[in-house]
Amino acid sequence: MIAYLHTHWDREWYHTKEEFNLRLIEVFDEVLSELESGRAPSFYFDGQVCALKDYLKFRPERLGQVKDFIACGKLFVGPFFVSADSFLCSGKSLEANLALGLEFARELGQKDFIGYLPDTFGHSREMPEILKKFGIDKMIIWRGTGNIKADFVFGGVKCTRLVEGYFVDALHNDVAPEVLEGLLDKIAKYSGDVLLLPLGADHLRILPDASEKIVRVNEHLKGYEIELSSPFEYFKLAKFEGRCGAVTAETATACDLTYEFLDNSANYTLQGVYSSRVEQKVLNAKLQWELHEVVAPLDTATGGKWAPSLRFATEELIKNHAHDSIYGCSIDEVHRQVGARFERVEQVLNGVKKRIMGASYGGVKTCAAGGIAKYAFNISNEPYSGVIKFKSAKKFENAQVIRVSRGFEDALLYDRARIPVTEDFKPIYEQVAEVKNLPPRIFSEFSPIAPKKNRLVDVKVKGDKILINGVKITLSDVKDQGDSYNFSPAGEPKTLQITKTKVVEDGPVRSVLRVYYYTVTLDVAIYNNSNGAEFEAQINNKKKNHKIQINFELEKLVTQTIAEDLITEATRKHDPNYSLFKAQPAKRPGELKTNSYPLQRYVFAQRLGVFTKGLNEYEIYKNRLSITLLRATGVLSNPKNPARSIPAGPPIPTPELQCLGEHTLNFAINFDATTLEKRKKIADEFYGLVLVEA
Repeated sequence: MIAYLHTHWDREWYHTKEEFNLRLIEVFDEVLSELESGRAPSFYFDGQVCALKDYLKFRPERLGQVKDFIACGKLFVGPFFVSADSFLCSGKSLEANLALGLEFARELGQKDFIGYLPDTFGHSREMPEILKKFGIDKMIIWRGTGNIKADFVFGGVKCTRLVEGYFVDALHNDVAPEVLEGLLDKIAKYSGDVLLLPLGADHLRILPDASEKIVRVNEHLKGYEIELSSPFEYFKLAKFEGRCGAVTAETATACDLTYEFLDNSANYTLQGVYSSRVEQKVLNAKLQWELHEVVAPLDTATGGKWAPSLRFATEELIKNHAHDSIYGCSIDEVHRQVGARFERVEQVLNGVKKRIMGASYGGVKTCAAGGIAKYAFNISNEPYSGVIKFKSAKKFENAQVIRVSRGFEDALLYDRARIPVTEDFKPIYEQVAEVKNLPPRIFSEFSPIAPKKNRLVDVKVKGDKILINGVKITLSDVKDQGDSYNFSPAGEPKTLQITKTKVVEDGPVRSVLRVYYYTVTLDVAIYNNSNGAEFEAQINNKKKNHKIQINFELEKLVTQTIAEDLITEATRKHDPNYSLFKAQPAKRPGELKTNSYPLQRYVFAQRLGVFTKGLNEYEIYKNRLSITLLRATGVLSNPKNPARSIPAGPPIPTPELQCLGEHTLNFAINFDATTLEKRKKIADEFYGLVLVEA
């Protein structure tokens, strides 16, 4: 049995980051003392460097000692900057996370790395591809695997699952030898001749006098001998054979089909986090796109002047990807800090983008047509034709005004020779226009082309249903008796009633039908030449403990979906007749399975593609595909949650998790999303491919 000393470090959770930082100083001071004295042979610091970076901020004098311990193989750090979720963060964000973490770890002298993700709530099938991109060929996981064998090859990476999890504090608590042997027996059931035993837990001090304690424990063990070492030694000794190496035919089939780990039969995957604190997930989706797909490429194309500012924004964004943070399952004070970091990222990205666009403005001549200077930057790798959105203090020929606000022109705000005054505060027009063949990755002048009204989809309202090309769309609400980790319905969903409808736009580029409910306003926008529709939901949430979804009723039972993954897509099989409500309550020590799943930007079923901006949860029931728009609960962990038998955290009240007040949510559907390439293109266009300075 190879045992290793560790502590799992949640950057922020039931305490704030600053409170945990104080504990971090106490815990890691003791780690260094144990290593220095030789009472501990080595220590594995949780696979992320952010906590160590925080520690060195307060203990800079220990940097040399940290480097020495890493150099002699007593301290192991990295590869991630933070331990991030692989279903709520994009592939580009995870790559940035790894790049930042590896950079710091290598500066400290770490040379070998393990993709260490024992507490993330399930694992994308494409995480191994990202690890391999950075030269990492080893991985440790726990949640979501079901009872497969401990050592297997996962996507070309040697992977070990911690059979009994990372949370093993038995020796800290001086349990009887027979109790420890029972734990080892459970691990041995799924392992080869060599077993792996983590010794540590959340924010827990290092096991004192570990070397001496292991000697005493070994004297009483009958079938095992524990050697204190590191996971790296384990990977040298263990045998990794076959693909997922499942114990049963059922898990083997599931593993071969999907290669992703969302099976909660052996441990909790806590899938309610996909819809906790939706407003922060919406911001995260927006800022990931802006940073990785818009502003960073724009800066690179114009010389990289703002790279240091964008690095700061990247670090701030990645800090929010620590798993309790982006999951939405921390205390309210933590999520205020999360929101503040998102605000800083947004401010940097907006400022850099406007400066680059404004600096290029002077180099573009006035357009011949219309006499007004306007230019665009197409961020895609191919010419763009279609609809663009932009804001300007000027109304443009062939453009349709869709919204008016008041403010300052960007050209004034970013002109260092001027400052705005009251007289410069003027109407700003948000407009949509059609363009043709904008060249890729360069600035180019353009003129909106004269639109020819051509609507390809048909929108009707009948009773409480919206009908678009035969797909019936409803809004529903259901009482939630769960918590931040697990949704628990207290009944069947109730369809929301439509109170009235109104055509609020019928222009040459787009038309908008506004559908009114009691606390929701839903705008359905149809564009020229589009095989789909865009939706904007305005929710004024006045209720507590409930979930609102938009439901798409398809022609047949939904037995399979395709959802965007980190790099490509994940195909999932479903039991459309499974009902979480009817399966409750969960029996100890289990967590009920759900028919809710994660998506990055889209999910596809039968002939319908649904695209979202930060709405990361979809649900299947019968012939219905549902997207969660808002889930409101009021406690971190409800010990009486019918969907989960054992608390996932402390029962701390979180009144801000009720999400009271105004929310704006954006999603779209498309009937032409029939291939991976089309789905990616539609998602990119929905997020926005063209920047305009006008």
